[in-house]
Amino acid sequence: MKKVPIISLNNITKDFGSKELVIKVLHGISLTIYQGEFVAIVGPSGSGKSTLLNIIGLLDVATEGTYFLHDKD
Repeated sequence: MKKVPIISLNNITKDFGSKELVIKVLHGISLTIYQGEFVAIVGPSGSGKSTLLNIIGLLDVATEGTYFLHDKD
């Protein structure tokens, strides 16, 4: 059976703030989730898990990088 990527993230970054003060939350995250896989995103408090999940769930937009959902940008 051919593995079909459902979600593909490539070099995702997320910054918050203004020109004077920028807080970098995600630094070049790459992840591919294939059909039928179960994935856990774990890490310490403040590591960007919720921010990453908001981007994956299309509730937020990455500052840089590419995100494909079913091969659609």
